[in-house]
Amino acid sequence: MRKTISKIFVGLSILTVLIAITAFRKPTSKSFSLIEAINSKVLSATITSTGNYSGNCINIKLINNTNSPLTIIAEGGTKYHTDDDGEQTLIQIEENVIALKPHATYSGKLAAFCTEASDRCPSENSTMVLSKNTNVKFDNLIHYLKGKHIPKTTYQDAVWAISDNKSISNISNENIEAQNFRTYMAELTGQKNTWFASPQNVHVDDQGNFNYETVNINGELEFDCAKGAKVRQDVMKSNGEPMFESEKTMTAQTTHIRYKFRMSVRGWELGEYYIKIHDGTNTLAKYEFSI
Repeated sequence: MRKTISKIFVGLSILTVLIAITAFRKPTSKSFSLIEAINSKVLSATITSTGNYSGNCINIKLINNTNSPLTIIAEGGTKYHTDDDGEQTLIQIEENVIALKPHATYSGKLAAFCTEASDRCPSENSTMVLSKNTNVKFDNLIHYLKGKHIPKTTYQDAVWAISDNKSISNISNENIEAQNFRTYMAELTGQKNTWFASPQNVHVDDQGNFNYETVNINGELEFDCAKGAKVRQDVMKSNGEPMFESEKTMTAQTTHIRYKFRMSVRGWELGEYYIKIHDGTNTLAKYEFSI
């Protein structure tokens, strides 16, 4: 009889421990994409524009409607639209993961980039709805950028190279990783990979329209010449009309010259130009660029 009672007490003790473990066990987090979570109503979401077209330009507020913790994945490729067809659609490039406790609220910003350079900038506080990307080139871009240390300041120009056929010369070429990125973007878009970079100033007017200005041309020039040659560089219009003729000469210390070139072109007319490197008699190299 005593053995039976002992077994009962042992059994009750084990049951008590199991109940205690269950009571303190954390509930398992459920994972959803942001779009899935909104559509299935496990989340209440308020998503609005900051009034910008690039970078952290999405305001987001999420409320967990469930008794479970949620892991929300705002996926690369998510698109954000306003109700106004004349305003730009934005695309998210990098994935964001948001953890929400049961019935908790999250407020923050997401980075997204304009996919319609000819449309107006989204209005501040305008409500945005979500959709999934269907452009394979954007999928390829998002996959390429994962794990790479490419400046996020290049993302908008890369997006416009796909969406609006903007020149990849607008993308920085400041280091080897950026240069490799330019090579990839040339292959992805079918554009020529230019020797130069032509960063742009983008101004948004009071009506949300965009104005673009090329501010400088930079890149790397190289050429062969006789050692000791007196070398000059001039800047010409495509028709051969001089824009800038240098009075300074450089004495070549070797037969192969390579150097970094940078020139301000703010206020220049749109068109085709070239750099003429010469020794006063012979043209040693010609580098074309456009504004």
